[in-house]
Amino acid sequence: MGVIRRGANGGFKGKAGSVIGSSWKSIDYIKGLYKKRTKPATEEQLMQQAKFTLLMRFLLPVAPFIRIGYGQRRADTQTPMNVAFKDNINRTVTGSYPDYELDYGQIRIAEGYSAGGAESATVADGELTVSWDTTLNKVYKQEADDAVYIVLYHPGTDQFMTTPEPPQRMDGSATITLPAHFQSGVGHVWLFTADRKDKNVSKSVYLGEVTLG
Repeated sequence: MGVIRRGANGGFKGKAGSVIGSSWKSIDYIKGLYKKRTKPATEEQLMQQAKFTLLMRFLLPVAPFIRIGYGQRRADTQTPMNVAFKDNINRTVTGSYPDYELDYGQIRIAEGYSAGGAESATVADGELTVSWDTTLNKVYKQEADDAVYIVLYHPGTDQFMTTPEPPQRMDGSATITLPAHFQSGVGHVWLFTADRKDKNVSKSVYLGEVTLG
């Protein structure tokens, strides 16, 4: 795919001969028409497709968090989802084809400054409690009203949970009441923070695997 930097007539949209013109974020692109594949995919291509599918199945349901967590990373030329995918693909997919798995401890749903270290997640009586340090670090421009985004993933049901409303840094903790189908097996928990404009974002922290019931 080509990018139109300059030109006598500028960019164009639609089909023109063997190329298609389009525009995204004020950048004009041209690409060739899709050609139907006549050769079977190679093993290497199948491996890449399997990795892509596995990771995207995880990332797509948490797209609202990705938009915040990666919203400031090369947002002028790529979508937050594209940046998140590239950041995670080589680090998180493990195993051998076709039995790939995700290393949950390596997954990031936000990329930014690195701070903290006192975060924790525990489960008791059908509730997940996540705690964090309320001390403000002015070097990282942290504020008491920073939003705290929490993500719980349950591999057994392939579903996610979060708080109804993001708590604030000043709260120090948040509790999620687990529905019945979440109260078995294990879960994985992540946390990251963002200011009120979702501009100053922290790197997501993996809080580990928790026993749900």
